Amino acid sequence: MRRRITPYLFILPAGAVIFFFLLYPLVYSFFISLHEWDLSPGMTFVGLGNYAKILSSPEFWDSMLYTAYYIVGVLPFSLVLGFLFASLLNDATLKGIGFFRTVYFLPVVTSPIAAGMGFSFLFSTELGYVNHLIRSMGGEYVNWLTNPEGIVQILFNWTGIQLPKILQGPSVALFVIILMGIWQNVGYAMVVYLAGMQGIPETYYEAASLSGATRFQCLRKITIPLLSPTTFFLLIMFSINSFQVFGPVMVMTPEGGPLNTTSVVVFRLYREAFAYYRFGYAAAMAFVLFIFVISMTAFQVKTLERRVHYE
Repeated sequence: MRRRITPYLFILPAGAVIFFFLLYPLVYSFFISLHEWDLSPGMTFVGLGNYAKILSSPEFWDSMLYTAYYIVGVLPFSLVLGFLFASLLNDATLKGIGFFRTVYFLPVVTSPIAAGMGFSFLFSTELGYVNHLIRSMGGEYVNWLTNPEGIVQILFNWTGIQLPKILQGPSVALFVIILMGIWQNVGYAMVVYLAGMQGIPETYYEAASLSGATRFQCLRKITIPLLSPTTFFLLIMFSINSFQVFGPVMVMTPEGGPLNTTSVVVFRLYREAFAYYRFGYAAAMAFVLFIFVISMTAFQVKTLERRVHYE
């Protein structure tokens, strides 16, 4: 009996932590999502009513659209710029290589709140350095954080064409938040790509050079295919993290931006719970978001993993 019980005693502390801080809150959140609750003593059972309201809510789908804008804006540029910087910093003989790697990685360890405050100052209409730079070049001040018009629509304004809402692109305010997301992700992508590049045997490049391959051909035929596991990992991680963006939105546009155009799904969830006290609705929204993230990740694994070269 003692032999049988002893192993369970060793895993009991970890099991208790998982139960009280993961499983119990998860189950209780689902329980709340089936009720209407505003922190009053009683809950009203509504079943799947909250889920039905969410799926028929235009505001929820607007927040999903703004989240999609953020993902589409942040994801490709983070990967491409991270790969570019990793390629430039892969030369160990470069003077000051450690300094440059540290500088590029600093945004990753910078608090999103502090970074958001910095970007708010940079893109301030009256005091921001960006507008002062534009003005010094003969341009006019831009209302970066208060302009609800879509970036793509602005480019089409001279033609007189009014695009459908889904094609108008992120608002100018959301565009600034996207820039900050890219700034914070590039350093992480650079470090991961750099580790992947240093794991590629040098003999592959030597054999390719003996065969007359150019540097671009080595990049296309050796580096990029052998870094496909790294790219796949970063794609999954950045996609999940982009769905959860909250801090920059809260700091730079605390009311959801102009016409709520920066109200991404997690920010709307926060507002539903702690501004409108609709905790059951917010809990249901969290589970809907969870289903979206799981579905997107499964789709990426299903469609992209077969293109990954692990050897």
